[in-house]
Formats: sequence, C-alpha cells, structure tokens
Amino acid sequence: MKTFRLLTVLLIFASPLAATAASAPQSDADCAALLERWATDPKAAPKQVINDCKDQLARASALPVAAAPVQIAAVDPCAGPGAADSVLCWGPWASVAPAAAGFTADLSQAPVPDREICDARTEQCQPLVAEAPPGPPLGSCTPGTPCGFATVVSGISSSDDPEDTAFARFDMASDGSQFTVSPEGGADINSVTGMGTSVTQRNDGYENMRSTGRVGDEQSRITARVVRDDENQVLLAADVWSHGNRANQTSQSGYFAWGTATSQAGLDTLNAGNVSVNFSGPMSVDNRTVGSMTVDFGTNPAWTGTWTNPGYSFGAGGTVSGADLISQPGQFTGNVVGEQSFVQGVLLGEAGGARRIAHIIDVTLVDQGSIKDVGLLREVIPDN
Repeated sequence: MKTFRLLTVLLIFASPLAATAASAPQSDADCAALLERWATDPKAAPKQVINDCKDQLARASALPVAAAPVQIAAVDPCAGPGAADSVLCWGPWASVAPAAAGFTADLSQAPVPDREICDARTEQCQPLVAEAPPGPPLGSCTPGTPCGFATVVSGISSSDDPEDTAFARFDMASDGSQFTVSPEGGADINSVTGMGTSVTQRNDGYENMRSTGRVGDEQSRITARVVRDDENQVLLAADVWSHGNRANQTSQSGYFAWGTATSQAGLDTLNAGNVSVNFSGPMSVDNRTVGSMTVDFGTNPAWTGTWTNPGYSFGAGGTVSGADLISQPGQFTGNVVGEQSFVQGVLLGEAGGARRIAHIIDVTLVDQGSIKDVGLLREVIPDN
C-alpha cells in the first residue's frame, strides 16, 4: 500500500501540469487551467502555487479607480450552460469575477475620446466618449457674418420685469437704415426700411447713432453707440431698439448688441497663438452691471466671466465653439440656481482694437431672482 501511494505522488508531480504548477505558471491562461483542475482536485498543485495563481489573476482583473461611475454592459460567462465548469463562476473565484450586470469604475477626469475602458473578464473594450456640450440656446453664429442678440418687451420702455422679457437674435443693416429682431418662438419684428441716420461723436472710442423712420402707421427707432469703419459702415453697435404700429396700438422694444462675428482666419490665428484675451464693459438693460470675460484660446478654447452689480454678482464659464461662447452648468458660481440659467455670447471683430463680445445673461440668483440682460464688452488692451 505504501508503495502504491508513493507511485501515485510521483506520477502526479511527474506530469507536465504538475511540473508547471510547481514552478509557478507564467501566464494567466496557465493559472486559469490549473485552478480549474484544482477546483475538483485539491491535490493538483501545492497550496502556495494555487495562492500565487489567485494573486496573479486578481491583479490581472484589477481596474484603475477614479470618480464618476461608468456602467459597461458585458457578456456574462457565468450565464451560459458551461458556467458550472468555469473557474470564474464559483467557489473561491466569486470575489474575483464581477457581477453578471457588468462592473463599475470611477473616473476622476472627463472621458477622453481616444481612451478605452475594458472588462477584464470578457476582454471587451469600448471607447470613452466625452459628452457633447450643449448647443447655443439662441443658435450658432457663423464666423465672418453679422450676428447679435436682443431683449424683447412689450411697449416702448425697452425694459420690463425679467419674467416678461424674452431674448431674440438681432440683425441690422450696416448703415443703420433697418433692423430685424427674431424672438424665440415668435414672428420676426421688422423695422421700416430707409430709416434716417445721424451720428455724433463721443470721447470713449464709440459714436452715438440715432436712426428713426416712419412708414404709414409703423415707426422704428435705434439709439446706439457704434463703431464704424473708414467708409462709415457700422462694425459694432449696442443699446436701444423699438418698433410700433399706431393703428393697432402695439409696440415692442428692447436692448441689443450686434456686430460681425470674428472670421475663421481670425479665430485660427488666436487659437494657434494660445493667447488669452480680456473683455469688459457695461450691460445695456442695467448699465450698473459690469461684465468681465476672459477667453483662453488654444486647442480647447474656453472662457470665464464675472458680472458685478451694486446688488449682486455671479460668475460663469464655458466652452468656445467657433465664434460662439456657451456656458456650462457646472461652471456657475454657487449663487446661480435653476437648470435654465445660461450665458451665450459671440466674439465679434478682428484684431486691431475693434474686437468685442456680444452676449446675453439669463440667470436666477439666490436672494435676487431672475436676471436678464444683454451687453457689448470691449477688448481690454494692456498697456505697453
């Protein structure tokens, strides 16, 4: 009997698998095969070799840990008819094999398109794709073309409670002779054509422009600060517009900021230079409010800004897409509440002193309520 037992032990450790086990398997596949045999034959290999294999496969299935959960659907090897024979599905491997629904990993950084996350059990991988930022609420502005924004209220006062104020896209003729206001979800408001225009000087780099016109019962008006070129064409304009019809006693009015969006060539130059440009200026609805914005150009251009009023202040930030500036919800200061709050802007003009930002703010502030305004911010030229 002793001789039989000795021969059995010698045969076990003389086998190729036993020899492999005794010398610690070098691959995950060897370990998995050994452990499957060990599950039905506890004497398949020394305990230390089995423990080493457990450690090896546990390390192989470990995943990087970060902050936000990402759920990855996976094909579960434990759901098929061969589950009872798989070392991943029972016994000492319950703690190594992830649950059938997949696994959860945390990511401390926003997903990067060229990264992948993999399920170590199924060897399936898929790319992590960054979530696309929200689009501009009032639509995008095309580089190199006229673009602007306006507030819209009933009557000729140009301002009203925020709850009774709407936003619109704004466009005007470069000679100031007509304009169009396109409210959200409403019909266009078209001024009369051929308004007469007068311009007077200011001492702050702008000129005052007044445009008025009447055709029948319709009357239109613009009162604005403007920047004109050498041919007296308006490059930038901001402040008051109104249009009414005396026959049906209806009128609408508001404030606006308008210009020509920076060309694609101008944007490319800014991004290639990785420059930061600062802008500042008063808002139009409440000119006690001063807006300040910094745009950081480069591979992934972005912006930050603050708005300061004697009664409140808040901050925001977001992305730059072409000439558009769009706020991101997570970049508002803590006193901005409500899911509908946003800031939208457009970079106007080219290098050389005529660069501006036209923008609107629509935010709800703690202890202040709703704020709606439109403004034209001037590039801050640093002193040499």
